[in-house]
Amino acid sequence: MADSFILLRCATIQQAVDEVSACLQKHPLYYGHGLESPLDEAAYLVSFVAGLPPDFSAQTGRKKVSEDQRSRMQEILEQRVLLRKPLAYLLGRTWLAGQQFFVNEHVLIPRSPIAELIDARLAPWWPSDRDPQWILDVCTGSGCLGILAARQFQQARVDISDNEAAALEVAARNITLHCLEQRVTPYNSDVFHQLPPRQYDIILANPPYVPVCEQPDLPSEYRHEPAQALFAGEDGLEIAEQILLNASEYLSHQGILVMEVGQSALALQQRFQQHNFIWLELERGGEGVCVLTCAECRRIAKQNIS
Repeated sequence: MADSFILLRCATIQQAVDEVSACLQKHPLYYGHGLESPLDEAAYLVSFVAGLPPDFSAQTGRKKVSEDQRSRMQEILEQRVLLRKPLAYLLGRTWLAGQQFFVNEHVLIPRSPIAELIDARLAPWWPSDRDPQWILDVCTGSGCLGILAARQFQQARVDISDNEAAALEVAARNITLHCLEQRVTPYNSDVFHQLPPRQYDIILANPPYVPVCEQPDLPSEYRHEPAQALFAGEDGLEIAEQILLNASEYLSHQGILVMEVGQSALALQQRFQQHNFIWLELERGGEGVCVLTCAECRRIAKQNIS
């Protein structure tokens, strides 16, 4: 950048990580978009520019950094500090559950704790001895959850849906990146409305769930993410309620809904007081994730739709 105020002097990969991490720590940045600390961000930034895997070895850390690489690292670092833009957007790629995904500012940066459940093949809620036939990832954004599900359940067909065309363009790139064009199909749909008439064995849902009133209090990094993918009405439940009340119409008899509502879990519980939601405890962190059977979804819909 023309008015550079950061100067990296590193000669090796490990020195670059240490120097970038030290620089990040000096500034009031927020970490919560898949990378949890300055060191994590530094390692990813350096490895990305150097064309290395994020978990490079100590021996690799002794490799030399070229002048061009150092200049590129410095440029990205300055943008991270000055613009408060999440690193994933600056690099155009990120990782979730060990898989890489394209991202831009038309989609949320992948970080859903539902990925942990998919990694465990949704045990014990889905039988371990068979693959589902059809999976739906609603409010898909980058397509990450649907793609992870397709990789985990290799006999399944997966539909992914979003009502933002720009988000679906990113999802389509990720489908191609993972060579899943034959099994993963994107749909431009307002929740369920434009989907084909199909019964899904698994519906994955990570809808927007942040109350609009919280928008001014969020860290600057969140302002780079698409507002329509974050905020959902005064209580954060506008989209989650639609999914919950209509899911049974799209689930197979033995199907399940896996939904994340984050810190809006209490509000959802209060909204549907007659139903005792079971909120999952996840080893890798995250909150507000529940699993509901088709029968439970049908019961909720019957009690709340007049």
